[in-house]
Amino acid sequence: MATEERRDKRRAKLEVGPLPLGLIQSEPEAADANLVSLLVFEMGGQPFAIGVEQTEGVVDCPRLSPLPSPPDGIIGITSIRGRMTLVMDLSLNENIGEEKRRLILVKGEAQLGLLAGRVAGVVALKPERLQKSPPPKLTEEERRWPAQAYFKNEGQYVPVIDIEQLTET
Repeated sequence: MATEERRDKRRAKLEVGPLPLGLIQSEPEAADANLVSLLVFEMGGQPFAIGVEQTEGVVDCPRLSPLPSPPDGIIGITSIRGRMTLVMDLSLNENIGEEKRRLILVKGEAQLGLLAGRVAGVVALKPERLQKSPPPKLTEEERRWPAQAYFKNEGQYVPVIDIEQLTET
């Protein structure tokens, strides 16, 4: 009984005031609805991007088990949250020596993870900043992976990876 009385007294002392108006917002600003959110990452010094809505998250890359005769780009398999995950490396360089790598988990029925040496962060772009055709200066090797668009970031063209086409190849 004494414990319940003390708990009731503590509750009575708590006072909750109104929320400040700055914290209450019924709708996001209209300008934000027109932006495209992209997760920018690097692998082997090359920048890539993927739509934020296509990702499940980013985790530290656990130990990979190599696969015999894997398809192009697949470098191994690992277990993430109890699910077997195919790991894909989009870079053109050998990245075996990179110590800390991240894995960008792609949404979908089959678990796919894109290897990243560095995750730069999320950028929000106006759709008109995305160009559908590849820049003319890209080599065939730089066009190796399917891209749905390109944008310029810090002086470099960044491909926005087309996940649907990537998983079909």
